[in-house]
Amino acid sequence: MEIALHLGVHLTDNDQLVRCLMRNRGLLAQQGIAVPPTGSYRMQLRQLSHDMADQTTDAETQEALLDGLLEADDVRRVVFSSEYLLATHQWIVVNDQFYPNAGKHLAQAVHLFPEAEVCVYLALRNPAHFLPALIKDERSGGAATVLKNSDPLNLRWSEMLLRMHDAAPDVPITLWCEEDTPLLWPEILQKVSGHAPETELEGWFAWYWEMMTPKTHEAMRRYFNRNPVVDAAHRRRILGAMLEKFARPEARPEAGAIDAPLPGWSGEYIDVLTELYQQDLDLISAIPGVTLLEP
Repeated sequence: MEIALHLGVHLTDNDQLVRCLMRNRGLLAQQGIAVPPTGSYRMQLRQLSHDMADQTTDAETQEALLDGLLEADDVRRVVFSSEYLLATHQWIVVNDQFYPNAGKHLAQAVHLFPEAEVCVYLALRNPAHFLPALIKDERSGGAATVLKNSDPLNLRWSEMLLRMHDAAPDVPITLWCEEDTPLLWPEILQKVSGHAPETELEGWFAWYWEMMTPKTHEAMRRYFNRNPVVDAAHRRRILGAMLEKFARPEARPEAGAIDAPLPGWSGEYIDVLTELYQQDLDLISAIPGVTLLEP
């Protein structure tokens, strides 16, 4: 049994991944892949992982949990998607750390599935854009609640990932950058669900809807329906060309100016944050057990 945990991060997905997989539940079930409805497990997994942290879990514990969520018996892989397993909005940034309890919460989630191969999937986002978006989100409680005396210049995704690796060293982590998602979207879906690479998921084009006009979105969908891709690299090249030609510039991830930069954030400061993020990605690539998907 494989357990795929898609854990966000916050403000990178808006449930588009799990909605696409849910739309293809029948097709994925034929390959032994289960995608339970999010309402059936999000709060349950969070609460159970906390409650069971100091208790022994075994094959029976795992089976009892999954029996309540799965409709079929011949399941080889289960996909769960919940950013709240790592933190709620108010506890994403604390004391110069992203997701300070990420390691503990990951270990608790893995503890629920002692007989399974657990793997984690995450999108990362440039802090120069992530922090203003988080502060703007009404669920976060504003700048004072979000930053909690943290200095944005000290925040590193690599530090969070090292804590996660230390807490669950046998759990592989697959990452991608939010700004690369347009070129990687079909590959991301395949990595998380584990479906056969040649399988075409219905509705994967929906992710691009807000980036284009209805006319150009339909043209893109029609092109891919009529012209099967050779491989992932071929599809990335086609997507790149289409996005360059058809996508509205302001709709691209991290494109244009930040909606609401924080007080004191000059253009130079934002450039520094972005450069630190790029340097951090180089460190992330060297973390054991971590795979960074790149175009």
